Amino acid sequence: MLQQMRGFAKSWIASVFLLLVVGSFTLWGVADVFRGSTDTNVVSMSPSPISYDQFTRDLKNVLRNESQRQQREITTEEARKTGMGDAVLQQMIDRAALDKVTSDLGLTVGDEDVAARVRQINIFFGPLGTFDKETFDRTLQQRGYSEPEFVESMRNDMSRAQLMAAAEGGYAVPPGYAHALFAFSTELRAADYVVLTPQSLPPIAPPSDAVLSDYIKTHPDRFSTPEYRDVTIATAGVEDFTPGIKPTDAQLHAQYDAKKSVYVVPEKRDVQQITFPNEAAAKAARGKLDSGTDFTTAASLAGQTVDDRGTVTQDDLGSLGAAVFALPEGGTTQPLKNFATWVILKVTKITPGKSTSFDEAKPELEKQVVDQIAQGKLVDIENAYGEANGDGLDIQDSAKKAGMHIIRVHAVDAHGLTPDGTKAAMPSDPELLKQIADAEIGEPTDSVHTPNGHLYAVTVLGVTPPKLKPLDVARAAATAAWTAEQNAKRLQTRAAELTAKANKDGNLTEVAKEAGAPVLTGQALNREKPPAVFSAALLDKVFAARPGTAVYGPAGGAGGVVIARVTGVVHPALSPMDQRYQQGIRQLSQQLGEDTVSSLAQAQRAKMDVKVNQTMLNRALGAGEGS
Repeated sequence: MLQQMRGFAKSWIASVFLLLVVGSFTLWGVADVFRGSTDTNVVSMSPSPISYDQFTRDLKNVLRNESQRQQREITTEEARKTGMGDAVLQQMIDRAALDKVTSDLGLTVGDEDVAARVRQINIFFGPLGTFDKETFDRTLQQRGYSEPEFVESMRNDMSRAQLMAAAEGGYAVPPGYAHALFAFSTELRAADYVVLTPQSLPPIAPPSDAVLSDYIKTHPDRFSTPEYRDVTIATAGVEDFTPGIKPTDAQLHAQYDAKKSVYVVPEKRDVQQITFPNEAAAKAARGKLDSGTDFTTAASLAGQTVDDRGTVTQDDLGSLGAAVFALPEGGTTQPLKNFATWVILKVTKITPGKSTSFDEAKPELEKQVVDQIAQGKLVDIENAYGEANGDGLDIQDSAKKAGMHIIRVHAVDAHGLTPDGTKAAMPSDPELLKQIADAEIGEPTDSVHTPNGHLYAVTVLGVTPPKLKPLDVARAAATAAWTAEQNAKRLQTRAAELTAKANKDGNLTEVAKEAGAPVLTGQALNREKPPAVFSAALLDKVFAARPGTAVYGPAGGAGGVVIARVTGVVHPALSPMDQRYQQGIRQLSQQLGEDTVSSLAQAQRAKMDVKVNQTMLNRALGAGEGS
């Protein structure tokens, strides 16, 4: 067994990250800064408060980027609920803290360096693949920056990067420490084991009614009826209006024009480019390509580099477009004049375009327009209900005046079920169930407009609280739960007794006989992942035990207890040139450096008297003041 174990060593650095308490620069901040304030800034701190406009601008930009990355819209509400908004704020505070440190140290970046960095940012590139002032201005406007604000932000970013590079640089984990971590995380162990299951125990006598009654009383959450609510629901949905909506041709054409980018998608191509100072150089490179030289090598031989133009349409390339879009995939152009230079372009990928005519899109357009009109009618109803309810009318009269339906359900639980277990006669909508669960008794709720096109308002008229089920009703479930609990306790006691015997005997032979189970030997064990039969808790015990010692712990999967005896330990040989070892050293050293930056930011925050205005933060995140 021990001879086979050396083949099972896995990545040691993954284990180190789980076990080593080394901080990283999370930019998350601390919770105790959230204190009230009368300031209209989102954050008050000296010398650079964070205004409401600054925070909402940065938050919108983060949400835009994250939405593009995930290819779905991430709303401000989702950002609030998931903590993303708070994370953005803490990042802004930490940046401000580090900016104060750079200012105190006199670190700055000159105008020429800032300008050079801005010209390298590809979102500012125009059709020619280089910095374009119009694209720059348009992008800043979309992102909510003036040019001076953005330039100053870039200067701060570059100054902060200098500080972080200096603070993080030069860290190296001591060799002895690294060797110990490597040995710890790559250690392999062999173990024999016996699996105990509840079936290995003698049958247990059924519990008496008195025992069951006590058990039910001590576990009311498991043996009680749910809370039921008597509720009146006002509802309306887009389906109430769609049958009577007939879009006109003008509406359909307007929708087609609005969605033209969806229905008419031009062909796109991924393009690379080599730029030459003159025609002679371009023709010489073209000759190299014709003789079989690859594109990158041809550029290198000409003393040039290959520039990535990205994914472009023919119009994006201007006068070069026709030649590029006449090529097959992998093809290269002849030398082409491009203003004062010459270029050769290569097509690396072709994405076909598509064109859906108005007639082809008409059925889909009709659905879109009908839904838009129906949603508009639903908004009108929502407003009418709100006005009626605001005038003091109850839910039924408000619903009648607004044109909503009324549903009365005398008893419904949190899952939409009635006391007899059947589905309640009401919409199966999680938004509605949540609204019912959150409603105060006797207080009509505001209407809720759901994303799927429904409107709900509810009034809870009464509540039937949970109550213990009678013994006759709960007997079967309570007996099964009590028996399983008792068997688990008996199994633990039995495992402890047999483990003590195994440690006394120095083997698992007699233990296996008494348990009626075989002695098993599995694969070598590492710290990263236990085998299916071992739980993580048992694996921890195995790696904490001395060789020759038996331990017990929960089995993985379906249950039971495993008694395991450590039969061998191996530490794979360490080579300082091992790539895993070198990578681990680099990563740990980097984390130590990042921890220094994090500590620096936190120390500066403490000096800046950071106070978060929760009211303004809630407003920016679309929550009420009490949220």
